[in-house]
Amino acid sequence: MSHTAENRASEDRGRTSDRQGSPSRPLNDDERSVWLGFLATHLKLLRTLDAELMATERMSLSSFEVLLTIAEAPEGRVRMKDIAASLLISRSGLTRIVDDLERQGLVVREKCPTDARGLDAVLTAEGRKAYRRAGKVHRTSLREKFLDKLSDEELTKLAGIWSTVGFDEKAETC
Repeated sequence: MSHTAENRASEDRGRTSDRQGSPSRPLNDDERSVWLGFLATHLKLLRTLDAELMATERMSLSSFEVLLTIAEAPEGRVRMKDIAASLLISRSGLTRIVDDLERQGLVVREKCPTDARGLDAVLTAEGRKAYRRAGKVHRTSLREKFLDKLSDEELTKLAGIWSTVGFDEKAETC
């Protein structure tokens, strides 16, 4: 084990040493506050982002996330099954979203060049424009409602917390 890994393991033990016991034990007040605060913040932020995208761009947050996934992919194309997996949406839910985006002329479905059985969702020129507009709304709202409420130190700590619990955005591609 490297020196850094040993330090991290020691720090991890230090974090939980006063909370050892049965994993199924009831949550203490701080644990309950952390969990419920996380859930409430997540829900409120998602609802706010969705409402603002709908009001300004007539686009749901789910549709924006699909466009984001495609826009950030090489050549602006992604296998349908990969979008569903990365966004944790059912294939039928994704089909409904992509059907709507296709009707709007924002994406098209094309046969996957590496697997004739699969379909890729491909961003159109109009889709790229819609993604850019919606992205500005999304970033502005995300900053106003969440990120700008935290100091630089708090942002750094929170990023470290996500990394510690295993949900580091840099380590996982979504």
